[in-house]
Amino acid sequence: MNPQDTLAAQDPLAQLQDIHLPAAIGLWPPAWGWWLLLIAVILILATSIFFLRRRRLRNAYRPLALRELQKIQQQFDPQKSAEYLQAISLLLRRTALSGFAAQFNSSLKGEEWLQWLDQQNPKAKYPFASDAGRVLLIGPYQKQPSIDAAQLHNIVEAWILQHRNQWQQKPANSGSASEVQPHA
Repeated sequence: MNPQDTLAAQDPLAQLQDIHLPAAIGLWPPAWGWWLLLIAVILILATSIFFLRRRRLRNAYRPLALRELQKIQQQFDPQKSAEYLQAISLLLRRTALSGFAAQFNSSLKGEEWLQWLDQQNPKAKYPFASDAGRVLLIGPYQKQPSIDAAQLHNIVEAWILQHRNQWQQKPANSGSASEVQPHA
């Protein structure tokens, strides 16, 4: 008999087998916390895409109106300034109808029309109530109105870009009597 065998027979710990390590943890299937995180990220992305797309669709009329304004500006002829003013006025009304749908009172005329335009863009640097914007009141009905086409173009372009449409407006105070209320 071998002396090592006798030592092993006397030591019971020498008869134990070595420690077996568990298998490495795999990446699949993930724990339930990772599933919840994935669902939350998907919901946030879907909601963001939904709201961004809705915002883009609600403001789709603005680039079209700007293109139309550029087209009107390019066709401007000082000899036909009354036609130019009619085209600008028509463009503003069409843009207002697109941006305000059922809330827009298309029968607004004169001072009320200019006030309504200014109310939709209260931060305007040059409001329609200024001299350049007031030409829209009587200019289309004159034979040869004198207009500042560049300044009018800037006012109209700023209004198209910056006005607050029906989805962007804050609820109005019901106690304010000075505001022009659209008819249903």
